[in-house]
Amino acid sequence: MNTEIIIDGYNLLHKLYPAVGSASLEHCRKKTEALVERYRKRAKCPVTVVYDGGGMRDTAAGAAVLIVYTASSKSADRWIIDYVKSLNTSRKMVTIVSSDREVCLYGKAYGAKCLTSEEFITLLDPVNMKGNPGCQASGRKYSDRFLDDREIEQWKLLFERGKR
Repeated sequence: MNTEIIIDGYNLLHKLYPAVGSASLEHCRKKTEALVERYRKRAKCPVTVVYDGGGMRDTAAGAAVLIVYTASSKSADRWIIDYVKSLNTSRKMVTIVSSDREVCLYGKAYGAKCLTSEEFITLLDPVNMKGNPGCQASGRKYSDRFLDDREIEQWKLLFERGKR
């Protein structure tokens, strides 16, 4: 069974198109979803793109990428965390795509793999993304820097919550 990929939609969109305005948001969503659909076909795995609530739109005909708009009271981050948490033993078959540290920390705690949006962008279309001025991908998989004090405190808080 192939890994299921869950994408924090607006997180990825804003990494691809950092200067997107509200007027072109729908256009950028469609472009992002088209890139993700091409990736899904190559990777042959299920893909879900999760957007923060407020909108409702069906997945385009012929596209196999599942598009989820959360309820207006629930963020995409919370939806992703709750979804991975609900999978029990199959959660190791999930990869979360988000540059949100908290989402990735929780996802990893529940057994999911994580890719930052920047890392995933390089997988979307490695040849064409290198020349995309909106693409912020570094091409590096791991950071060469140590955690700063704020990051250490965030980890401590997450571990303390888990002990309760």
